[in-house]
Amino acid sequence: MVSMNAAMAVPELRQALRHEVASTSLHHVSRQAGMTAGALQKFLDGGTPYVTTRRQVERWYLLHGPGRHETGLSGGSALAILRVLVQELSAARQRPTLELLVKSLEDAYATADLPRPAWLGEVRGEIGGRAA
Repeated sequence: MVSMNAAMAVPELRQALRHEVASTSLHHVSRQAGMTAGALQKFLDGGTPYVTTRRQVERWYLLHGPGRHETGLSGGSALAILRVLVQELSAARQRPTLELLVKSLEDAYATADLPRPAWLGEVRGEIGGRAA
């Protein structure tokens, strides 16, 4: 499980970055992430990332990482997107806001008389609370 103040698990981020660096280059990926090659290398080497570095890497993952090739949204990717959206809020406000966002999405699908997508159920299961 990922902490509420992070969008994704660090090992998953590192694995995706290493794969992309191997496919392209450290400089290419660092430019995509909006950070220096040295900062990216430190992250890859296993250091505890600064909050700013982590956020840049999370945004890179969502925009350029492996999820960009998926035809459908996974629960993990959807949750990562939602967590990026609430990460500027205080830790005490993040979970309630995530719950409200998920509830709003559940209500929207119900109102539209559409089946709830699998990713939405996965997100609900991860954050807890009651489903619509």
